Amino acid sequence: MSEFASAFNLISAVAAEEAINTQEKVILFVGRPTCPYCQRFEPKLTTVVKANNLTVDYLHSEDFSQFENIQAFRDKYGIKTVPGLLVAENGQVRVVCDSSLSEEEILDFIG
Repeated sequence: MSEFASAFNLISAVAAEEAINTQEKVILFVGRPTCPYCQRFEPKLTTVVKANNLTVDYLHSEDFSQFENIQAFRDKYGIKTVPGLLVAENGQVRVVCDSSLSEEEILDFIG
């Protein structure tokens, strides 16, 4: 079993916000290794990422060193629960918080 979220790029909430504002497309996974739903979702997202050569950023939702920034980010984008998957493209931000998504549904959401 690989380390949780090892296929993704760990970033801060501030860096995630900056990426959303400056990059053409951002795929962001918000979660934590201690969440059973995240543990269920993460391997499916990893499979999709590797099979489709995608770049995904990862925001560790329990990084207490940036707790206030994470809360503000989650509030701004409506990420009420984890795992959260955010896709920002062409100024539009979409979020889904559903660990039961299949690999196909994840890929469809990412676009």
